[in-house]
Amino acid sequence: MCGLFLVLERARPIALERARKATEALRHRGPDGIGQSAFSWTLPADDGAVSVSGYMGHTRLAILDPQARSDQPFRRGGHTLVYNGEIYNFRALRAELARSGARFDTDGDTEVLLSLLVHAGVDGLNRANGMWGLCLLDQARGTITAIRDRYGKKPLFWYQDAQRLCLASEIGPIQTYLAQSPRFMAGDLDNYLQGGWCYPHADGATHLQNIHQVAAGTALEFDLANWRRSTSTWYDLAGHVASDDKDPQQLDALLQDAVSARLVADRRVGLLLSGGVDSSLILSILAHRGLTEQVTCFTGDAGKSEDARYAAACIEQLGIRSVNLPLEYGGAGMDSFLQVCRHQEKPFPFIGNALAMPQLYAHIAEHDVPVVLDGTGGDEIFAGYWDRYFRFAVAQALAAGDTHWCTQIAQANADEPRMRAIVDQAFAWCAQDGTATSATAHVRRESDDPADMDQFVHASVRAAPGCDPLIHFRGDLTEALVRDAGAGRLHEWLWQNDRNAMMSGIENRSPLLDYRLAPYMASGYARKFVGPWNKHELRTRFPVALPTQWRRDKQGFRWVYHRFLRHNQDQVLQLIAASTILPERVDVGRLLDAARRDPHYLACSLLHRCLCIAGLEQTCDIQGIADTPTAPA
Repeated sequence: MCGLFLVLERARPIALERARKATEALRHRGPDGIGQSAFSWTLPADDGAVSVSGYMGHTRLAILDPQARSDQPFRRGGHTLVYNGEIYNFRALRAELARSGARFDTDGDTEVLLSLLVHAGVDGLNRANGMWGLCLLDQARGTITAIRDRYGKKPLFWYQDAQRLCLASEIGPIQTYLAQSPRFMAGDLDNYLQGGWCYPHADGATHLQNIHQVAAGTALEFDLANWRRSTSTWYDLAGHVASDDKDPQQLDALLQDAVSARLVADRRVGLLLSGGVDSSLILSILAHRGLTEQVTCFTGDAGKSEDARYAAACIEQLGIRSVNLPLEYGGAGMDSFLQVCRHQEKPFPFIGNALAMPQLYAHIAEHDVPVVLDGTGGDEIFAGYWDRYFRFAVAQALAAGDTHWCTQIAQANADEPRMRAIVDQAFAWCAQDGTATSATAHVRRESDDPADMDQFVHASVRAAPGCDPLIHFRGDLTEALVRDAGAGRLHEWLWQNDRNAMMSGIENRSPLLDYRLAPYMASGYARKFVGPWNKHELRTRFPVALPTQWRRDKQGFRWVYHRFLRHNQDQVLQLIAASTILPERVDVGRLLDAARRDPHYLACSLLHRCLCIAGLEQTCDIQGIADTPTAPA
């Protein structure tokens, strides 16, 4: 896991000091070393020769072959690679390439990845099991190819104008090189203030003007001589899910191999044991394969759920070593909150995944464990969110005339009020005709929010169309899971997880996002929801039974935001009051007056969103709002 920065200038030299400063800004992603390379070429263009100057920078977190010979930028012949990620099956790929005549001088995955790209092109990545955001410089062709992994687990951003091309693992280094302050896109700001999320755009546009992402499963090729850009899709999630094997008899072997593959490392490996099904399944597989001694288990207690107790019960049953991290999320001060804003670079919901997890990773880093496994992906592939996915399962069952399944589900969940409400809402949603697809026209409220939050926001916020790909979707469960994994909630988790871990120089690995498991999105509603259980497929795959296997009430890591807001009330309100962006969308003065008078407004979700925007504005130097995007050169 690393950080990369690359810049090209057409017909003028690069700003070398700014390029070095941009690379240095990624040291948290790669604390083990820094590599830099500058070059200048003259290339034949359509309208005559053109000079191009360039710089490639890389900060390294050394996990595989932590020797200087595997440092990046990594060059062989006329090809140079900078990349962020890991190829878990690099040894098998190396053997294949060697049989075809390739020679290797290192024992890591970087040289294997470069050889694979040179010999097989972008399509060769279909043989790679891993995660990556990479840039390949081909001197003979005068091109740079930027490629992102199947799910977009590793980030890769780009900017291009008439003379400059920048690519980086984070947005900040691009702004550092450009010496420009970013601007919020109006639509993304409105959607976030209304609903609390900022989902990705299909075309790779981001919430900041002129900053784009390489979309998951795509490759961008930049023709440096003629300054043209082309895009190709090398991996299609929907096609893979529809066409590949989803045999339930193969699931055990695939899950176990996915976990084992992610233990490849020349450094210590940890497991983040949350007390839920997904991470516990990983622990069960490790125990079954006799691999628990290779992994350090980490648990943490936010004091708001039973998660830590369940995790501790798993540890006690197996008799394995673990580290219980002392976590006090509510006591985090404004400095910690602003650090999260600076690293996230994007509006986020006030939830533990964004605000608690960075502290958890910081504690793990103190134990010198730079690789951590987690259960990300289990919910999106195997339908873990009742309130998000169950309605699509009901709709599919009703369309198939499967009243028996519907009756069993309703009866099995009648004993628990929250679940009974979700089931009732799902059947009510299915009874609608699906024609009401107009804008929401109000601010999304949480259950304990004041009822009058709409009065504090401008009309553009109330009328924001929303960005959640499932808001108005009426397809079946498989289609919903694919949509959410391809352009929805999974992307938000991956963005947050990458920044959470990399803040502390830790590589985050997710076995359940192994691409071979993706086809199980289409295994059917009757395998995913059984009686009172979601993710039934995964629950039945524990090779060693654990207390979490049949748990129904997983709540996730919490962040005690009420305590944080009370302890830091003056600073919170001052930060929001200082914003120059928020007054264009929110009646800030009235909202702050209400928050000073009534703690319900201080704790309301609209104030959380305003605080996040104000924090991003300060830490990322965001200046103003852009109404329309500017097309890249």
